[in-house]
Amino acid sequence: WSYWLKVMRTRVLVNAGLSRVGLGKLGAMAHFELEEGHQFLLDWHKLKKVAACESPVVPVAVQHADTMEVLIVAYANEQALVESFRRNICVLWSTSRNKLWIKGETSGDVLDLVEVRVNCEQNSLLYLVRPRLTGACHTKGPDGSTRPSCYYRRVQWTEGTEGTEDLAAKDDMAERPR
Repeated sequence: WSYWLKVMRTRVLVNAGLSRVGLGKLGAMAHFELEEGHQFLLDWHKLKKVAACESPVVPVAVQHADTMEVLIVAYANEQALVESFRRNICVLWSTSRNKLWIKGETSGDVLDLVEVRVNCEQNSLLYLVRPRLTGACHTKGPDGSTRPSCYYRRVQWTEGTEGTEDLAAKDDMAERPR
């Protein structure tokens, strides 16, 4: 029961957007479970939170220009797009911090901008990039190195599953060659 109480508490915190903010050890546990755990804790309220941010934004799919692997999905506003072109690197807008996010500024995992594309309805962007180092995600793999993509967990459906609460998210990046 203790395990399931922790899982349910984590789900409530994640869905309320409180996984990191002001909750001390409980918040840290929820955040760890969100990024490293095997529970499927999708934030179904993310777009509602994005809509409430102070800046008008569009989604940006960030894709490796050579492998075509999707590295990140984030957001950009006009300032982020202009800075991406000026600096020739991936610059995004942090909707949680309401500020410019220069990818790699603190981690060193800079993504060089190769090309920018816009979709048919002009309501999202695609950044084609080349990582300077090996990683793109802010999380670390089991070996301590930056993960090459934010999509490092495979969602697994098992027979008899009725809804998403029973899904598992298994880290499969450690098994893939770099």
